[in-house]
Amino acid sequence: MNSLRPVAGGLLLALVTLPALASEGGGGGASLIQPRFGTVFWTLLTFMLLVALLGRFAWKPLLGALEQREKSIRENIDQARNDRDEAEALLAQHRELLSEARRERAEAVSAGRRDAEGLKAEILEEAKRQREQLLAQTQVQVDAGLKQARAELRTIAADLAIQAAEKLLVKNLDDPTQRKLVEDYLADLESSGGSGSLPS
Repeated sequence: MNSLRPVAGGLLLALVTLPALASEGGGGGASLIQPRFGTVFWTLLTFMLLVALLGRFAWKPLLGALEQREKSIRENIDQARNDRDEAEALLAQHRELLSEARRERAEAVSAGRRDAEGLKAEILEEAKRQREQLLAQTQVQVDAGLKQARAELRTIAADLAIQAAEKLLVKNLDDPTQRKLVEDYLADLESSGGSGSLPS
């Protein structure tokens, strides 16, 4: 109601000054507006009643609805700010989780490479050890084979020497006979060395 007082004061001022304005313009011509007290009074009274009724029944609900709307808008703005802050916090958390996952993936890849390099080194070391062991076994077998071949060769050479001595004792030892005997001995030695069988 306090907001209606300036309006009512303005209307009263207009009513007071209106007859004076009408009388100033009136020497010879009729004024377009000739205020009459009864019309002005009832118009003013009707206006005041309308303002009072609107103030009592319309303004308060309208102002209440406007205040409620303003409150709802403020709440929506606050809710939007809260939602935005939560979204920014979630985005920061997701970025941190993504960064953590990338770091863990890089560490896993690095660890896998290290493990693969270690396994490769172990496999190469084991292969080298087995190769050296195989070479050592082969060398032992070759040495044993050489020893056995030398022993067999000595046995064959001894047998051939004994056979040559027997033949020398049996035959007459003249020069052509000795030459023939040596040539036969060498032939027997070559055939026994090539075939590995003892001469009879």
